[in-house]
Amino acid sequence: MAFDENLGPLIDPEQARELEESDRGNPIPGGAPECPLCGSEMTRHVEKHPAPRAGDSPFRVRLVCASDDCRGWTVYDW
Repeated sequence: MAFDENLGPLIDPEQARELEESDRGNPIPGGAPECPLCGSEMTRHVEKHPAPRAGDSPFRVRLVCASDDCRGWTVYDW
């Protein structure tokens, strides 16, 4: 992805699971969760899943912190 070089730290697995659960519960525009690292709103990017993929979904969701100072991120299969 074009923004990969601008990403910050990968969010730890426990926090990532909580973000996924929150995001799946509110999958509307503007409904992205807050970053657990800094509290800023995260930005949701729906991407075509690169091969090989672990599940059946052709898509994945990348959540990226909108703060330029943080840019924490995680990704999950949709």
